[in-house]
Amino acid sequence: MSRQISTPSNQVRLTNVAVVRINRQGKRFEVACYRNKIVNYRQGLETDLSEVLQTDRVFTNVSRGQFANGADLKKAFGDDLSEEDMCRVILDKGQIQVSDLERSAALEQTIREIVDMICQKCISQKTQRPFTPHQIRQAMKDAEFRVNPTRSIKQQFLDVVKLLQEKKVVDIERAKMKLAIVIPTAQQTSVQEKLDVFDLYQMSVTHESGEHCRILFLSDPSLYRQMDQIAKEAGGQLEIAQQVVTSNGNIEVSDTNVSVAGGAASTGESMYESDALDKDIDELTEQVKSTKITSLKDGSDSEEETEALSMGNRKKQAKKAQKQSKKARRREKEETAERQARIDAEKLRQEERFEKMSRDSSDTRTEASDTAASSAETKSCNTCGGSFSATQYRAHFRSDWHRYNMKLKLTGVPPVS
Repeated sequence: MSRQISTPSNQVRLTNVAVVRINRQGKRFEVACYRNKIVNYRQGLETDLSEVLQTDRVFTNVSRGQFANGADLKKAFGDDLSEEDMCRVILDKGQIQVSDLERSAALEQTIREIVDMICQKCISQKTQRPFTPHQIRQAMKDAEFRVNPTRSIKQQFLDVVKLLQEKKVVDIERAKMKLAIVIPTAQQTSVQEKLDVFDLYQMSVTHESGEHCRILFLSDPSLYRQMDQIAKEAGGQLEIAQQVVTSNGNIEVSDTNVSVAGGAASTGESMYESDALDKDIDELTEQVKSTKITSLKDGSDSEEETEALSMGNRKKQAKKAQKQSKKARRREKEETAERQARIDAEKLRQEERFEKMSRDSSDTRTEASDTAASSAETKSCNTCGGSFSATQYRAHFRSDWHRYNMKLKLTGVPPVS
């Protein structure tokens, strides 16, 4: 067990912290917030301060843990506000410390919203159909558009459309709006004269209860305020019948090469001539029906030819399957022979290895026995060393050499060889 005595920690470590700071009266005040909550608070999605603030205190420096002085807070925010209200002021008006990942995520979100707005409110001049998000992103990249994080989505949407039209990256335009002006019948002539100045495509004029008339037309979104002003001057009101007008249905590739000319009037005519389209559809339906009837009549005559062709195809398939089965059997035999050859070669290798190991073990035993015999015939003195035969070994203990070494051994001196 360790004898070290640790002092308890009296500090609260702030993790996942985002600092919001504000400068007032020459002093800097900061609050510590959660990164994923400060944006929700400013958007109105989160109202509970305990879910936003890591601690309900005002700092002069969050990283150092220095709290703000009470006198400085009263001087900067006034005497009427509590510390919680001061935190709310800092959260609402302060500057957020944003990391690189958060900045890139906000930038990507802005681009996505701009692209979605363009896809919803813009169409192609040729096809009168909306663009895909991938097309818009590529067009923005080709036009070298740069997102400004301080401007609104609507402003940047207008900037993108204007830039794409100037550089002619794609044939883009704002989708028309279907508007309706409801005015007194007496003002119909004057209002229509004002609308003709803008070269609008009028779809219909209907009279309601004899006192009011309703003029339905297509207009560019940029003219909405002027149309509203015309309706108010005539004592009527402006209604939005359809926010975005686009063409629906399939489109042929050849249709994309046909340019739309003649202004707004020709655009309206190409989009709303439904009678001609219905007539073409009816003619195509009749042609399909007649083709089916003809094919049924000719079908009975060609049954015999079809049976003959099917018989020939079946024979060819049978021959092909037979050839494939022969090849498969031949391949199987070859694989079996190769497998047996590998097995025999492995057995032979194992036998040779076993014989070699047995020979090596017998040689080792012979060498060991010879060494034991030689060691048994000769003996050595533990004090003087050397090797002697049995007769020499007995005579060595009576020699002066052995006696002298025994004296040296008693005095701790090494023996003489």
